[in-house]
Amino acid sequence: MEAALSLPATLVAKLIEDAERHGMSVDEYCRAILSESRAGDRSSTQAAFANEPSLDDLKLEQLSVERLSQTAVGRAFESGALSGHINRLLPLKIGCRVLWSLLSANGTGPTIREFREEMWRRVGSLRDYLRMIDEDYARPRGDRLHASFPNSSDAAIKRFLNQYIIRKSGLNAEQSSGAMIDFGLIGISDTGRVQFTEVGRNFSLLSNPVLDEEDHRGPSLSADEQVLILSQIRTEMMREWKFMRHVLDGIHVGSNTPTSLLARINRRYGPGTKADWSASVMPHMRSGVLGRMQALGLVKRTFIENRVEYRVTPLALVILEADVV
Repeated sequence: MEAALSLPATLVAKLIEDAERHGMSVDEYCRAILSESRAGDRSSTQAAFANEPSLDDLKLEQLSVERLSQTAVGRAFESGALSGHINRLLPLKIGCRVLWSLLSANGTGPTIREFREEMWRRVGSLRDYLRMIDEDYARPRGDRLHASFPNSSDAAIKRFLNQYIIRKSGLNAEQSSGAMIDFGLIGISDTGRVQFTEVGRNFSLLSNPVLDEEDHRGPSLSADEQVLILSQIRTEMMREWKFMRHVLDGIHVGSNTPTSLLARINRRYGPGTKADWSASVMPHMRSGVLGRMQALGLVKRTFIENRVEYRVTPLALVILEADVV
C-alpha cells in the first residue's frame, strides 16, 4: 500500500484559491488537472497548479498616470525617531505601487480595509518572488530584498501591514499609523479613502530598480528615490533626521561597530536623557536606523569574520559637510 502524499501547505493553499476562482471544489479541480496531465498537456497542467510570482503588474508601464489626479494632505511623523521595526524601505515603494493599482479611473483611492486586504492577498507572492531574486543573485545578508516581507502566518502579515503599510487606530480614520503614513506618502481623504500625498505621488512615479529596471544586484531604491525620501525626512521629520545625523556622525568619527555605536546612542538617547530609551529599546532603534540608512545609500556594512563594521558612503559625507539634501 502506497504511503499518503503530503503536499506543501503553500501548494494546498494555491489549489484551494485556484479551485474557488474556477468555481470548482478542490476535488473537481484536482481531477481536471489530472485529466489534462493524462492528455499530455504538461504546460497547461503546470500553469493550473501555480503561476510563478511576479511584480509585472506593478511596473510603471502597467499603471495609468491619469489615475493619480487626486491627492490628500499627509502628516509625516514628527514625534520622534521612527520605530526600529522599520528597517527596510522597499515595502514603501511596493505599497505605493499596489495603492496606485487600486485607484479608480477618476483617481479615488480604496478604503483602509480594501488597501489592507489587497496587500494581505499579495504579500505571500511578493516574498516568494523577492526571495527568488535574492537566491538567484546571491544577495548578501543585510541586502536581501525579501527580508522585510512576512512569512505566511496571519500574525506576521498583520504586523507587517500595521508597521509598514497602514493601521487604523480607533473610530476616526485619520487616527492611523504605519510607515507609509509616517513618511507622509499617503493621507486619508474626508470620505475615508487612502490617497497619495503630493510626495507619495512623486515617489510612485519614480523608476525603481527592482520593479521597473530589473536591476537585481544593486540597491532596492534608485538614486532619485533615495534623494526624495531623504528630502522628506530632512524637511518634515526632524527628530528622525537628528537621530540619523547622530548615528552618521558617530560612524564617521569612529563609533563604527555595534557596541561602540550603541554606547554613543546611549549617551544621547538612553535612560535619564530627554528621550529616555530603555536598554532593551536602544539596540532595536540602532538596527532600524541602520537598515533605513543603508536603503538610502548612506551606510555600508562590512562583515569581517564574525564582526560587523559600518562606514559612511560618499553621499553621507556630502550630507555631513553641507547638512542639505
